Amino acid sequence: MSRTSLASRVSRASRIPTAVLAGASTALALGTLGASVTSASAAPDTTARIQVAGQATWFNTGLGACGWYNNNSELVVAISPALYGTYPNPNNSPACGRRMAVSGPWGSVTVTVVDRCAGCATNDIDLSPTAFSRIGDLNAGRINVNWNWV
Repeated sequence: MSRTSLASRVSRASRIPTAVLAGASTALALGTLGASVTSASAAPDTTARIQVAGQATWFNTGLGACGWYNNNSELVVAISPALYGTYPNPNNSPACGRRMAVSGPWGSVTVTVVDRCAGCATNDIDLSPTAFSRIGDLNAGRINVNWNWV
């Protein structure tokens, strides 16, 4: 498998068409991504800028569900299965390469989706150590955050 640059992955993700979703309690976060847990055909809504509240943890990176290798110094994120979606080939999730702005106690950071966080609740995220340390104390392990798609 060839390794593509993060910039080209982000560029590819920004060309995905807009989809319309209707939903209930998780529609806020799901609608901003455009993903559906039950449908692999929805594409992200690249125009939504809805602020979402959740919690962030951090993880040691490597080979992610998007099929890309990353290291701990990169500004990357894993998102919940509800946001990532379910696809026969997880590398094909429209979430891969999407960017999000995350704000925490110490500031904000922009990260790129590269993985799925199996243990995350719908609006929670798992950041690389470098991304987490820009917005909070690594020793805390879990912090409250607000995020939105950019």
